[in-house]
This record gives sequence, structure tokens and C-alpha cells, in this order.
Amino acid sequence: MKGISIFFIATVLFAVGCFLGFSGHDFFYPGDRSMQRAEKGASSVPGEKMQASVTDENIISADTLFVLTEVNLADQSEQSEEIPVPNYYMGMDRTAFEEQIQGFDASPSLQELQKGFQGSEIRSFSGSKVELCRFYQKLAEETDEYYYLALLKGKVVVYKADGRTIYMETDIPAEELPSDILLDLIQMRVVNTEEDLYDFLESYSS
Repeated sequence: MKGISIFFIATVLFAVGCFLGFSGHDFFYPGDRSMQRAEKGASSVPGEKMQASVTDENIISADTLFVLTEVNLADQSEQSEEIPVPNYYMGMDRTAFEEQIQGFDASPSLQELQKGFQGSEIRSFSGSKVELCRFYQKLAEETDEYYYLALLKGKVVVYKADGRTIYMETDIPAEELPSDILLDLIQMRVVNTEEDLYDFLESYSS
């Protein structure tokens, strides 16, 4: 009997100790368990993980499939090519990419102008695939026949097909040109034939 009593008393004391241990933790640290539940609940919100995933998917990276398509406006033919992602596109979202393309369209390189570049279009954009389309008006086969109209020292000047050799200097002042024509000349306007060249010069000569 004495042994059973001691075992019973020990069991009761152990149960009381456990109860006081849990109650004491809540008494002295009342916000601890609620904070743990809040953190656990916050980490399980599916929307946050989904939002982060969507954001990552809309960024250009080295793994992005980049397709460049060139369209010949003369016959509407297309030629597509998968190319490595240019370094200056890395890390861009759609907004930044659109701004980059708009800047390119506003000031194309001389090489692009010589190819007859007309403008760009973003056909698709995601982190997995980007398709950029560029439009060209292919020049005549007689490449020595076309010219560039540009501005030099405030007046209209005509360059040969190489874009560097001056073919003709004119007295047409830049300030007398319409704004749309002025913008074309700033970007170097292509004239395909000598006849078109003289038609333009006669139209704006005083």
C-alpha cells in the first residue's frame, strides 16, 4: 500500500507540473503562441507565393527564348530566328522592354536604316519567351541609286548610299520644314530613286 501511494502521489505531481508548465508559459509570454500562429498563417497564404512566381516569370533572363522576326513589307514575307538574349535586355520586365524598343525605333542605327528599317512590334512577352518583330521596306536592287536626306549645319543635305559621302548640299533651311519631315531628316530619310530625290527638293526649295 505504501508503494502504491508513493507511485500515485508521484503521478499526480508530474501531471500538475506539466499543467503548470504550459500555463506558466502562457502567463509569462502571452503573445508568443499567437505570434507563432500568425507567422504560420502568413506563410501559408497562397497569393503571396503566386504573386512572387508571376513576377519572376515576367522578367527576361538568360533562359528566355528570344525570337527575332524580320518582315519584308514589300511582299509580307517573314524570317524568324532564335537568338541569344542580348545583354541589355537582361532583367527587364515588359514595361522596361517596351521603352527600350521605343528608343530603338526613334533612333535606329545606320545599318538598320540601310536595310530599310520601318519599326518594331512586340508580338509576345513572358519570362519564358519573347518574340520581337521588326519591319523593313527592302530597298531596290540598284543600291547605288538610293540616297539619304539628312540635316547638316541647319540645312538639308543629301548623302550617297554609304551614308557618309555627301552627294549634294542644299539651301533648304531646317526651320522651314514641317515637323514630321524634320523628324524624318533627323533620323536620315531614305529616298529610293533620283527622281524621288528631286521631287522632294523641288517641293521644299524656295
